[in-house]
Amino acid sequence: MVRQQIIFTTLFIVAVALTSCTGKEVGDGPDASAAAGGHPPLSEQEKLIACADCHRDATPEIHQQWYDSRHGIGMVKCYQCHGTFENLAVVPEKSKCATCHMAAMDKCPKDKECSSCHSAHSFTNK
Repeated sequence: MVRQQIIFTTLFIVAVALTSCTGKEVGDGPDASAAAGGHPPLSEQEKLIACADCHRDATPEIHQQWYDSRHGIGMVKCYQCHGTFENLAVVPEKSKCATCHMAAMDKCPKDKECSSCHSAHSFTNK
């Protein structure tokens, strides 16, 4: 499980540091402020493409973890947890989990993030 977190972090850093699906460098162009939030800039047209369409190639391990998870099977979309390009949260706030998992949130430690007990994207117990 720790290995999955290391892979996720490494892939995300690489994705930010290298070119995105668009071939643009991180921080170029009018979307530089969004790139500072952790995602390379996208054109207005590219912002209309589902996250999974690009991340299937850009971060295949993470995409596969999501795809095979209950969230993937249930068609929970990336933006529902991580926000959109304009307000991207690499690590979603705990309140995002509560939207669908309020009953489970009552049982969770209040001082810990969900990812401290569940692996990102596969959502299995650590």
